[in-house]
Amino acid sequence: GRSFAASHFIIKKRRFDMETNLKAFMKPELKERKTMEFPGIDKYVDGKGEPVPFIIRRLTRKELDEIRALYKTTTVYRDKQSGNPILTADGQVAVMKEYDSDRAGRHIMVDAFVQPKLDDPELMKYYGVLDRVDMPFVIFPDRKDFQYADECLSVALGLKEQKTERGMIEDLKN
Repeated sequence: GRSFAASHFIIKKRRFDMETNLKAFMKPELKERKTMEFPGIDKYVDGKGEPVPFIIRRLTRKELDEIRALYKTTTVYRDKQSGNPILTADGQVAVMKEYDSDRAGRHIMVDAFVQPKLDDPELMKYYGVLDRVDMPFVIFPDRKDFQYADECLSVALGLKEQKTERGMIEDLKN
């Protein structure tokens, strides 16, 4: 066998390695998922005529999952005469699961955008919009602008790689 000193050294080394490895996972940028800024669009400019930049809050995975869950529905298939649930061949209740990805995506956009704050009460009142989830279509009515805002959102949420600023400008021109 090993001597006590050798065993003690291995245990101490393992503890040190575990602490070192644990510190490798302590990333301030993950703890402080603040915001990201993106070049704005020509439709919305400041007093100097410069596009107002988009500022997007980096939602957590938990926040995204909670929003997506709001747009998932399960409907039980029922017999038209009796109203009883219809069973599948293996005895399970037949259900239809639906997910409104468009609405969920717009809800995510509203929650993530800090500038413009899409669900600002004054902004919604100005446009006469009652449902906050409709605001992305109001503020970004052109398909190209909406796609750009959605692409910025995807980058901020870590769902898509960020293009170089030059690449994004080229896309805007096309």
